[in-house]
Amino acid sequence: MELKNQINERMKGNKRSTTDIISNLPSNVTENILKDLPLRDAVRTSVLSRKWRYLWVTLPQLVFNDQFFLKEWDNKKLKAVITRVLLFHQGPLIKFRLWYPPFESCIDIDNWMFILLTKNIHEFSFSLRGGPHHEIPRHLYSFVQLRELNLSNCVFKPPTTFKGFSRLINLNFFYVNISSEMWGLFISNCPLLERLRLRDCTKFDSLEINAPNLKDFEFFGIFKSISLKNTPLLAKVSVTLVYWNTMTDPKWVKFFHSVPAIEDMHLDSSFLESFAAGNVPERLPSTLILLKVLVLSGVCYFDLDHVSWALCLLRSSPNLHKLRISRYLNNTPIQDDVIEFLQAQDFSEFSLNQLREVEIRHFSGAEPEIHFVKILLAHSKVLEKMVILHEQEISGKKGFAMLKELIRFPRASLKAEVIVSVTPDV
Repeated sequence: MELKNQINERMKGNKRSTTDIISNLPSNVTENILKDLPLRDAVRTSVLSRKWRYLWVTLPQLVFNDQFFLKEWDNKKLKAVITRVLLFHQGPLIKFRLWYPPFESCIDIDNWMFILLTKNIHEFSFSLRGGPHHEIPRHLYSFVQLRELNLSNCVFKPPTTFKGFSRLINLNFFYVNISSEMWGLFISNCPLLERLRLRDCTKFDSLEINAPNLKDFEFFGIFKSISLKNTPLLAKVSVTLVYWNTMTDPKWVKFFHSVPAIEDMHLDSSFLESFAAGNVPERLPSTLILLKVLVLSGVCYFDLDHVSWALCLLRSSPNLHKLRISRYLNNTPIQDDVIEFLQAQDFSEFSLNQLREVEIRHFSGAEPEIHFVKILLAHSKVLEKMVILHEQEISGKKGFAMLKELIRFPRASLKAEVIVSVTPDV
Protein backbone atom coordinates (compact mmCIF):
# COMPACT_ATOMS: atom_id res chain seq x y z
CA MET A 1 0.00 0.00 0.00
CA GLU A 2 2.86 2.34 0.87
CA LEU A 3 4.56 1.54 -2.47
CA LYS A 4 1.34 2.36 -4.36
CA ASN A 5 1.09 5.74 -2.62
CA GLN A 6 4.70 6.51 -3.51
CA ILE A 7 4.04 5.71 -7.17
CA ASN A 8 0.92 7.91 -7.22
CA GLU A 9 2.80 10.81 -5.61
CA ARG A 10 5.61 10.47 -8.14
CA MET A 11 3.14 10.44 -11.06
CA LYS A 12 1.48 13.59 -9.70
CA GLY A 13 4.86 15.22 -9.33
CA ASN A 14 5.81 14.33 -12.92
CA LYS A 15 2.52 15.75 -14.17
CA ARG A 16 3.06 18.97 -12.22
CA SER A 17 6.65 19.30 -13.50
CA THR A 18 5.53 18.75 -17.10
CA THR A 19 2.78 21.34 -16.67
CA ASP A 20 5.24 23.75 -15.12
CA ILE A 21 7.63 23.32 -18.04
CA ILE A 22 4.85 24.00 -20.55
CA SER A 23 3.52 26.95 -18.56
CA ASN A 24 6.91 28.56 -18.11
CA LEU A 25 8.09 28.47 -21.70
CA PRO A 26 9.35 31.87 -22.92
CA SER A 27 6.75 33.82 -24.88
CA ASN A 28 8.82 33.78 -28.09
CA VAL A 29 8.96 29.96 -27.90
CA THR A 30 5.20 29.60 -27.42
CA GLU A 31 4.58 32.05 -30.27
CA ASN A 32 6.76 30.01 -32.63
CA ILE A 33 5.08 26.75 -31.57
CA LEU A 34 1.61 28.14 -32.20
CA LYS A 35 2.62 29.77 -35.47
CA ASP A 36 3.88 26.47 -36.90
CA LEU A 37 0.83 24.44 -35.88
CA PRO A 38 -2.27 23.98 -38.06
CA LEU A 39 -5.04 26.23 -36.73
CA ARG A 40 -7.12 23.35 -35.33
CA ASP A 41 -4.15 22.10 -33.30
CA ALA A 42 -3.28 25.62 -32.17
CA VAL A 43 -6.78 26.03 -30.72
CA ARG A 44 -6.47 22.66 -28.96
CA THR A 45 -3.42 23.89 -27.00
CA SER A 46 -5.87 25.77 -24.77
CA VAL A 47 -6.19 22.57 -22.65
CA LEU A 48 -2.45 22.35 -21.88
CA SER A 49 -2.49 24.79 -18.98
CA ARG A 50 -4.17 27.95 -17.70
CA LYS A 51 -1.48 30.09 -19.32
CA TRP A 52 -2.06 28.43 -22.70
CA ARG A 53 -5.85 28.71 -22.53
CA TYR A 54 -6.14 31.92 -24.55
CA LEU A 55 -2.77 32.11 -26.27
CA TRP A 56 -4.27 31.03 -29.60
CA VAL A 57 -6.54 34.10 -29.75
CA THR A 58 -3.48 36.30 -30.37
CA LEU A 59 -2.14 34.26 -33.29
CA PRO A 60 -0.70 36.60 -35.95
CA GLN A 61 -1.97 34.33 -38.72
CA LEU A 62 -5.19 32.42 -39.34
CA VAL A 63 -5.16 29.78 -42.06
CA PHE A 64 -8.42 28.02 -42.88
CA ASN A 65 -7.59 25.19 -45.29
CA ASP A 66 -7.85 21.41 -45.62
CA GLN A 67 -5.83 20.90 -42.42
CA PHE A 68 -8.36 22.92 -40.46
CA PHE A 69 -11.66 21.54 -41.71
CA LEU A 70 -13.14 18.17 -40.79
CA LYS A 71 -14.88 16.37 -43.65
CA GLU A 72 -17.88 15.45 -41.51
CA TRP A 73 -18.65 19.07 -40.66
CA ASP A 74 -21.45 20.64 -42.67
CA ASN A 75 -21.28 24.15 -44.06
CA LYS A 76 -23.36 25.58 -41.22
CA LYS A 77 -20.95 24.36 -38.58
CA LEU A 78 -17.93 25.38 -40.63
CA LYS A 79 -19.19 28.94 -40.95
CA ALA A 80 -19.99 29.09 -37.24
CA VAL A 81 -16.47 27.94 -36.33
CA ILE A 82 -14.81 30.53 -38.58
CA THR A 83 -17.02 33.30 -37.22
CA ARG A 84 -16.26 32.28 -33.63
CA VAL A 85 -12.50 32.18 -34.24
CA LEU A 86 -12.56 35.64 -35.83
CA LEU A 87 -14.68 37.15 -33.04
CA PHE A 88 -12.42 35.70 -30.34
CA HIS A 89 -9.23 36.85 -32.01
CA GLN A 90 -7.36 39.67 -30.31
CA GLY A 91 -4.61 41.96 -31.53
CA PRO A 92 -3.15 42.38 -35.03
CA LEU A 93 -3.65 39.72 -37.67
CA ILE A 94 -0.80 39.71 -40.18
CA LYS A 95 -1.93 36.81 -42.36
CA PHE A 96 -5.42 35.53 -43.23
CA ARG A 97 -6.07 32.66 -45.63
CA LEU A 98 -9.32 31.01 -46.61
CA TRP A 99 -9.14 28.26 -49.23
CA TYR A 100 -12.27 26.14 -49.24
CA PRO A 101 -15.11 24.86 -51.48
CA PRO A 102 -18.01 27.28 -51.87
CA PHE A 103 -20.43 27.99 -49.07
CA GLU A 104 -24.17 28.16 -49.60
CA SER A 105 -24.33 31.80 -48.56
CA CYS A 106 -22.02 34.69 -49.32
CA ILE A 107 -23.33 36.79 -46.43
CA ASP A 108 -20.95 35.07 -44.03
CA ILE A 109 -17.96 35.94 -46.20
CA ASP A 110 -19.02 39.58 -46.21
CA ASN A 111 -19.31 39.50 -42.42
CA TRP A 112 -15.85 37.97 -42.04
CA MET A 113 -14.36 40.72 -44.18
CA PHE A 114 -16.05 43.28 -41.94
CA ILE A 115 -14.54 41.70 -38.81
CA LEU A 116 -11.11 41.71 -40.46
CA LEU A 117 -11.28 45.45 -41.16
CA THR A 118 -9.73 46.27 -37.79
CA LYS A 119 -6.98 43.63 -37.95
CA ASN A 120 -4.27 45.49 -39.88
CA ILE A 121 -3.86 42.55 -42.30
CA HIS A 122 -0.66 42.39 -44.36
CA GLU A 123 -1.27 39.15 -46.28
CA PHE A 124 -4.72 38.15 -47.52
CA SER A 125 -5.57 34.98 -49.48
CA PHE A 126 -9.05 33.97 -50.58
CA SER A 127 -10.40 31.22 -52.83
CA LEU A 128 -13.66 29.34 -53.21
CA ARG A 129 -12.34 26.32 -55.03
CA GLY A 130 -14.56 24.64 -57.57
CA GLY A 131 -17.45 27.02 -57.18
CA PRO A 132 -18.78 30.01 -59.10
CA HIS A 133 -16.78 33.23 -59.06
CA HIS A 134 -17.56 35.19 -55.92
CA GLU A 135 -17.51 38.98 -55.97
CA ILE A 136 -15.02 40.23 -53.43
CA PRO A 137 -16.78 42.06 -50.55
CA ARG A 138 -16.25 45.81 -50.63
CA HIS A 139 -14.55 45.69 -47.21
CA LEU A 140 -11.44 44.15 -48.78
CA TYR A 141 -10.73 47.35 -50.66
CA SER A 142 -10.24 49.09 -47.30
CA PHE A 143 -7.33 46.83 -46.28
CA VAL A 144 -4.87 49.67 -46.77
CA GLN A 145 -1.98 47.84 -45.06
CA LEU A 146 -1.92 44.93 -47.53
CA ARG A 147 1.53 43.74 -48.63
CA GLU A 148 0.39 40.52 -50.32
CA LEU A 149 -2.92 39.68 -52.02
CA ASN A 150 -3.81 36.22 -53.37
CA LEU A 151 -7.22 35.76 -55.01
CA SER A 152 -8.69 32.78 -56.84
CA ASN A 153 -12.11 32.21 -58.44
CA CYS A 154 -13.19 35.76 -57.65
CA VAL A 155 -14.68 38.83 -59.26
CA PHE A 156 -12.51 41.87 -58.59
CA LYS A 157 -14.80 44.88 -58.91
CA PRO A 158 -13.78 47.68 -56.54
CA PRO A 159 -15.90 50.79 -55.96
CA THR A 160 -15.17 53.95 -57.90
CA THR A 161 -13.60 55.46 -54.78
CA PHE A 162 -10.94 52.72 -54.62
CA LYS A 163 -7.42 54.15 -54.79
CA GLY A 164 -5.45 50.90 -54.98
CA PHE A 165 -3.18 49.32 -52.38
CA SER A 166 -0.33 51.74 -51.87
CA ARG A 167 1.79 49.22 -49.89
CA LEU A 168 1.15 46.09 -51.95
CA ILE A 169 4.32 44.16 -52.89
CA ASN A 170 3.07 40.73 -54.01
CA LEU A 171 -0.06 40.13 -56.15
CA ASN A 172 -1.37 36.76 -57.35
CA PHE A 173 -4.58 36.51 -59.39
CA PHE A 174 -5.83 33.06 -60.45
CA TYR A 175 -9.12 32.72 -62.39
CA VAL A 176 -10.07 36.27 -61.44
CA ASN A 177 -12.59 38.28 -63.44
CA ILE A 178 -11.57 41.90 -63.87
CA SER A 179 -12.17 44.34 -66.70
CA SER A 180 -9.18 45.64 -68.66
CA GLU A 181 -10.11 49.21 -67.72
CA MET A 182 -10.22 48.39 -64.01
CA TRP A 183 -6.98 46.41 -64.31
CA GLY A 184 -5.10 49.37 -65.75
CA LEU A 185 -6.41 51.67 -63.02
CA PHE A 186 -5.74 49.15 -60.25
CA ILE A 187 -2.17 48.22 -61.22
CA SER A 188 -1.13 51.84 -61.66
CA ASN A 189 -2.24 52.51 -58.07
CA CYS A 190 0.03 49.85 -56.57
CA PRO A 191 3.32 51.77 -56.84
CA LEU A 192 5.39 49.40 -54.64
CA LEU A 193 4.39 46.19 -56.45
CA GLU A 194 7.39 43.88 -57.00
CA ARG A 195 5.90 40.46 -57.86
CA LEU A 196 2.91 39.80 -60.12
CA ARG A 197 1.31 36.46 -61.08
CA LEU A 198 -1.66 36.25 -63.45
CA ARG A 199 -3.12 32.89 -64.46
CA ASP A 200 -6.26 32.22 -66.50
CA CYS A 201 -7.85 35.55 -65.63
CA THR A 202 -10.37 37.42 -67.76
CA LYS A 203 -9.36 37.71 -71.39
CA PHE A 204 -7.83 41.14 -71.91
CA ASP A 205 -7.87 42.91 -75.24
CA SER A 206 -4.72 44.61 -74.04
CA LEU A 207 -2.74 43.68 -70.94
CA GLU A 208 -1.17 46.91 -69.75
CA ILE A 209 1.32 46.96 -66.89
CA ASN A 210 2.47 50.19 -65.31
CA ALA A 211 4.54 49.19 -62.27
CA PRO A 212 7.78 51.09 -61.68
CA ASN A 213 9.02 48.71 -58.94
CA LEU A 214 7.99 45.44 -60.59
CA LYS A 215 10.81 42.85 -60.53
CA ASP A 216 9.08 39.54 -61.22
CA PHE A 217 6.17 38.97 -63.65
CA GLU A 218 4.51 35.67 -64.59
CA PHE A 219 1.58 35.34 -66.99
CA PHE A 220 -0.44 32.34 -68.22
CA GLY A 221 -3.58 32.94 -70.24
CA ILE A 222 -5.10 34.94 -73.07
CA PHE A 223 -4.51 38.43 -74.36
CA LYS A 224 -4.40 40.17 -77.72
CA SER A 225 -1.49 42.44 -76.91
CA ILE A 226 0.84 43.22 -74.03
CA SER A 227 2.18 46.59 -73.01
CA LEU A 228 4.91 47.10 -70.41
CA LYS A 229 4.72 50.84 -70.00
CA ASN A 230 6.87 51.52 -66.98
CA THR A 231 8.86 48.52 -65.75
CA PRO A 232 12.51 49.63 -65.53
CA LEU A 233 13.37 47.17 -62.71
CA LEU A 234 11.73 44.07 -64.20
CA ALA A 235 14.34 41.30 -63.85
CA LYS A 236 12.31 38.09 -64.29
CA VAL A 237 9.58 37.44 -66.88
CA SER A 238 7.63 34.27 -67.68
CA VAL A 239 4.92 34.37 -70.37
CA THR A 240 2.75 31.48 -71.61
CA LEU A 241 -0.10 32.19 -74.00
CA VAL A 242 -3.18 30.10 -74.67
CA TYR A 243 -4.40 32.36 -77.47
CA TRP A 244 -2.84 35.40 -79.07
CA ASN A 245 -2.98 37.87 -81.93
CA THR A 246 0.07 38.53 -84.07
CA MET A 247 1.84 41.64 -82.83
CA THR A 248 3.03 44.29 -85.21
CA ASP A 249 6.69 45.26 -85.28
CA PRO A 250 6.37 48.33 -83.01
CA LYS A 251 4.69 46.26 -80.27
CA TRP A 252 7.33 43.56 -79.93
CA VAL A 253 10.07 46.18 -80.23
CA LYS A 254 8.46 48.05 -77.32
CA PHE A 255 8.15 44.83 -75.31
CA PHE A 256 11.87 44.08 -75.34
CA HIS A 257 12.75 47.75 -75.01
CA SER A 258 10.63 47.86 -71.83
CA VAL A 259 12.75 45.29 -69.97
CA PRO A 260 16.24 46.85 -69.77
CA ALA A 261 16.96 45.11 -66.44
CA ILE A 262 15.82 41.62 -67.52
CA GLU A 263 17.99 38.81 -66.08
CA ASP A 264 15.76 35.74 -66.28
CA MET A 265 13.28 35.25 -69.16
CA HIS A 266 10.93 32.31 -69.79
CA LEU A 267 8.99 32.43 -73.07
CA ASP A 268 6.86 29.77 -74.71
CA SER A 269 6.58 29.30 -78.46
CA SER A 270 3.11 30.85 -78.64
CA PHE A 271 4.49 34.10 -77.29
CA LEU A 272 7.13 34.13 -80.02
CA GLU A 273 4.45 33.36 -82.59
CA SER A 274 2.53 36.41 -81.40
CA PHE A 275 5.31 38.54 -82.87
CA ALA A 276 5.08 39.42 -86.54
CA ALA A 277 5.46 36.22 -88.52
CA GLY A 278 8.03 36.20 -91.29
CA ASN A 279 9.67 39.43 -90.15
CA VAL A 280 12.22 38.27 -87.58
CA PRO A 281 15.30 40.47 -87.19
CA GLU A 282 18.80 39.08 -86.85
CA ARG A 283 19.14 40.93 -83.55
CA LEU A 284 16.80 42.86 -81.29
CA PRO A 285 17.00 46.66 -81.50
CA SER A 286 17.76 46.67 -77.75
CA THR A 287 20.45 44.25 -76.58
CA LEU A 288 19.48 42.19 -73.52
CA ILE A 289 22.73 43.06 -71.83
CA LEU A 290 21.81 41.77 -68.34
CA LEU A 291 20.05 38.56 -69.40
CA LYS A 292 21.61 35.56 -67.63
CA VAL A 293 18.92 32.86 -67.95
CA LEU A 294 16.81 32.13 -71.05
CA VAL A 295 14.14 29.41 -71.15
CA LEU A 296 12.29 28.72 -74.42
CA SER A 297 9.43 26.21 -74.20
CA GLY A 298 7.68 24.42 -77.05
CA VAL A 299 10.16 25.40 -79.75
CA CYS A 300 9.40 23.80 -83.10
CA TYR A 301 12.71 23.25 -84.89
CA PHE A 302 10.78 22.67 -88.12
CA ASP A 303 9.21 26.14 -88.04
CA LEU A 304 11.33 28.87 -89.58
CA ASP A 305 9.87 31.60 -87.34
CA HIS A 306 10.61 29.59 -84.19
CA VAL A 307 14.21 28.92 -85.18
CA SER A 308 14.71 32.51 -86.34
CA TRP A 309 13.44 33.90 -83.04
CA ALA A 310 15.60 31.52 -81.01
CA LEU A 311 18.73 32.65 -82.88
CA CYS A 312 17.66 36.31 -82.65
CA LEU A 313 17.35 36.09 -78.86
CA LEU A 314 20.71 34.31 -78.57
CA ARG A 315 22.43 36.93 -80.70
CA SER A 316 20.86 39.64 -78.54
CA SER A 317 21.98 38.11 -75.22
CA PRO A 318 25.78 38.46 -75.07
CA ASN A 319 26.01 37.71 -71.33
CA LEU A 320 23.76 34.65 -71.23
CA HIS A 321 24.85 32.05 -68.63
CA LYS A 322 22.11 29.40 -68.84
CA LEU A 323 19.96 28.26 -71.76
CA ARG A 324 17.10 25.77 -71.58
CA ILE A 325 15.07 24.76 -74.64
CA SER A 326 12.24 22.25 -74.84
CA ARG A 327 10.88 20.99 -78.15
CA TYR A 328 7.30 21.28 -79.38
CA LEU A 329 6.02 17.71 -78.96
CA ASN A 330 3.51 17.43 -81.83
CA ASN A 331 4.88 15.78 -84.93
CA THR A 332 5.55 18.39 -87.60
CA PRO A 333 7.00 17.65 -91.05
CA ILE A 334 10.50 19.02 -91.60
CA GLN A 335 10.58 22.18 -93.68
CA ASP A 336 13.44 22.37 -96.14
CA ASP A 337 13.66 26.14 -95.68
CA VAL A 338 14.63 25.66 -92.00
CA ILE A 339 17.65 23.54 -92.87
CA GLU A 340 18.61 25.87 -95.71
CA PHE A 341 18.24 28.84 -93.35
CA LEU A 342 20.54 27.30 -90.74
CA GLN A 343 23.13 26.32 -93.30
CA ALA A 344 23.12 29.81 -94.85
CA GLN A 345 23.59 31.67 -91.54
CA ASP A 346 26.75 33.69 -91.01
CA PHE A 347 27.95 32.90 -87.51
CA SER A 348 31.36 34.55 -87.83
CA GLU A 349 30.35 37.23 -85.31
CA PHE A 350 28.06 34.98 -83.31
CA SER A 351 29.58 34.33 -79.90
CA LEU A 352 28.09 33.25 -76.60
CA ASN A 353 31.08 34.23 -74.49
CA GLN A 354 29.37 33.71 -71.12
CA LEU A 355 27.21 30.64 -71.81
CA ARG A 356 28.06 27.91 -69.30
CA GLU A 357 25.06 25.59 -69.13
CA VAL A 358 22.68 24.31 -71.80
CA GLU A 359 19.75 21.94 -71.38
CA ILE A 360 17.81 20.67 -74.40
CA ARG A 361 14.64 18.69 -73.63
CA HIS A 362 12.59 16.29 -75.75
CA PHE A 363 15.40 15.94 -78.28
CA SER A 364 14.32 13.81 -81.24
CA GLY A 365 17.54 13.77 -83.26
CA ALA A 366 16.01 15.48 -86.31
CA GLU A 367 18.40 17.36 -88.60
CA PRO A 368 17.42 20.91 -87.50
CA GLU A 369 17.95 19.94 -83.85
CA ILE A 370 21.34 18.41 -84.60
CA HIS A 371 22.35 21.55 -86.48
CA PHE A 372 21.23 23.75 -83.58
CA VAL A 373 23.36 21.76 -81.12
CA LYS A 374 26.32 22.07 -83.47
CA ILE A 375 25.94 25.87 -83.53
CA LEU A 376 25.83 26.09 -79.74
CA LEU A 377 28.89 23.90 -79.25
CA ALA A 378 30.89 25.79 -81.87
CA HIS A 379 30.22 29.26 -80.45
CA SER A 380 30.13 28.85 -76.65
CA LYS A 381 33.69 29.50 -75.51
CA VAL A 382 33.23 28.86 -71.79
CA LEU A 383 30.56 26.15 -71.99
CA GLU A 384 30.87 23.68 -69.12
CA LYS A 385 27.92 21.35 -69.58
CA MET A 386 25.34 20.56 -72.25
CA VAL A 387 22.57 18.18 -71.20
CA ILE A 388 20.56 16.65 -74.04
CA LEU A 389 17.43 14.87 -72.86
CA HIS A 390 16.03 12.72 -75.64
CA GLU A 391 12.78 10.82 -76.01
CA GLN A 392 12.43 7.29 -74.62
CA GLU A 393 11.96 5.77 -78.07
CA ILE A 394 15.42 6.87 -79.23
CA SER A 395 17.49 3.84 -78.35
CA GLY A 396 19.59 1.09 -79.83
CA LYS A 397 21.44 1.79 -83.07
CA LYS A 398 19.72 5.14 -83.67
CA GLY A 399 20.61 6.43 -80.24
CA PHE A 400 24.21 5.22 -80.51
CA ALA A 401 24.65 6.80 -83.96
CA MET A 402 23.21 10.09 -82.71
CA LEU A 403 25.54 10.07 -79.72
CA LYS A 404 28.58 9.46 -81.93
CA GLU A 405 27.63 12.36 -84.17
CA LEU A 406 27.15 14.72 -81.23
CA ILE A 407 30.49 13.80 -79.69
CA ARG A 408 32.34 14.51 -82.94
CA PHE A 409 31.06 18.09 -83.20
CA PRO A 410 33.81 20.71 -82.75
CA ARG A 411 33.60 22.62 -79.47
CA ALA A 412 34.76 26.15 -78.75
CA SER A 413 35.23 25.18 -75.09
CA LEU A 414 37.71 22.49 -74.11
CA LYS A 415 35.82 22.01 -70.83
CA ALA A 416 32.45 21.37 -72.48
CA GLU A 417 30.83 18.14 -71.30
CA VAL A 418 27.98 16.66 -73.34
CA ILE A 419 25.55 14.50 -71.38
CA VAL A 420 22.87 12.56 -73.25
CA SER A 421 20.02 11.06 -71.24
CA VAL A 422 16.30 10.28 -71.36
CA THR A 423 13.83 13.13 -70.78
CA PRO A 424 12.23 12.65 -67.33
CA ASP A 425 8.46 12.39 -67.05
CA VAL A 426 8.17 15.59 -65.01
